[in-house]
Amino acid sequence: MSYVANSKKLSRRAFMAAVGTTALGATLVAACAPAPAGAPAASTSGGAAAPSTAKVEIRAHMVKKEDVSDWIQTGLDTNIDGFKDKNPNIDVKLETIPGWTAEYIPKILSFAAAGTLGDLVWFPPRHRSHIAWGTQYNVVTDIKPLADADGYDLKANFFQGALDVNTFEGKQYWLSYISEPIVPIIAYNKTKLKEMGVAEPTDDWTFDELAAWAQKATKDGIFGYHAGDRSYLAFSGAPFLRQWGVEQVDAEGKKMIVLDKQEEFVKALQYDFDLTNTLKVSPSPSAGAINDPELFGGQKLMAADIWPFRIQIYPATFKDFEIGFVLTPVGNKGDKRRSMLNEHVFGITTSSKHTTEAFKALTWFCGKEMNVQALVQGHKGPIARADVWADERVYKVQPTYTKLRPIMESIEADFTVANFRGEEYDNTFQAVYDAMILGKMKPEEAANEIQKQCQAVLDKEPA
Repeated sequence: MSYVANSKKLSRRAFMAAVGTTALGATLVAACAPAPAGAPAASTSGGAAAPSTAKVEIRAHMVKKEDVSDWIQTGLDTNIDGFKDKNPNIDVKLETIPGWTAEYIPKILSFAAAGTLGDLVWFPPRHRSHIAWGTQYNVVTDIKPLADADGYDLKANFFQGALDVNTFEGKQYWLSYISEPIVPIIAYNKTKLKEMGVAEPTDDWTFDELAAWAQKATKDGIFGYHAGDRSYLAFSGAPFLRQWGVEQVDAEGKKMIVLDKQEEFVKALQYDFDLTNTLKVSPSPSAGAINDPELFGGQKLMAADIWPFRIQIYPATFKDFEIGFVLTPVGNKGDKRRSMLNEHVFGITTSSKHTTEAFKALTWFCGKEMNVQALVQGHKGPIARADVWADERVYKVQPTYTKLRPIMESIEADFTVANFRGEEYDNTFQAVYDAMILGKMKPEEAANEIQKQCQAVLDKEPA
């Protein structure tokens, strides 16, 4: 796998103009552009800085979000795992940015351009877009020398899939903070199904069995099933496509290969098309955006695919009925269950003057106890740590996670978009898929159009 570095460096004026563009453009430029002149130089120390006995402030940049900044602040306030006691010289300061990547990424890169970036940064990768920040943009540094200096065994702490996706050419630029299987489970309304006289779904169902069941559960203004969180097909629906035997791009991330399995790809698209347009067991977006949590909570939708974090949130939110959880279907009985890894990550900046202390904070953010407590208390999604998944405290509070443990232990990596235009790729794919669901094109036509339009994105220069 190779990444094509853009040798042209941006001037500071050009860079600052770039980060002031529209939301999507800013996100793509920010995530993928080459290092601007004036950006902090990469560390040349090759290891950790000497520890200090003086009080050190570690500035950590992140979005303002319940499972990111709010949980980390809770961890600091309650001194989870005795972090403050173990590190009395470290004062972690969270610098939060409201919004999402369109607001966060340009802000971080403006700090980098101005030389005011702190010590730790957060990132939500999309098809390895975060690697650009280490290889092309010079924002984050290799953490392996810091781990070696600290005696921290990366391989002993994280599943290999999570290490691989955060590493390029032998350098690991990021550490997993949230790392979870993408939309691996379906939530369903146990109470309402019993009232309707409809059997509950089971973990071994096929797609055909789910569709047949959804027809029985669709009645009296109630929809039986909706793809829900997997409806963003290129990304959150990628495990669904893999279950049909469809990979989207080649190993290098430069070539669309959906038509290598054209029959299977069309069948996967036809399945979703039929749920809405033929069987009519799923709500149609023709009346506007579909709000699955609202429909599910209002008991107008019996089942929907969900992200793992909803395993905690739904029962705490919807208390008028009992909720069950079942694994997403497979194509045929006994098929291997496919998956894909989703992550939020943190890295240490190249401008940090306190890398030893920053590494201590980083490994605490991503440590066992912080993440066990996050699951037990219902504050964030899981992490790709074997010791967290082996901790029985998690299953006592969240027994559904027993279904996900085998998936996580053999998690498949996200695919690669080599020119770092992962978000643009996903949006291009989704626009065609949405048009198909609206009935504006047939599945075979959509398959060919996805191949054509997404290949055009892959053919662009590195963003």
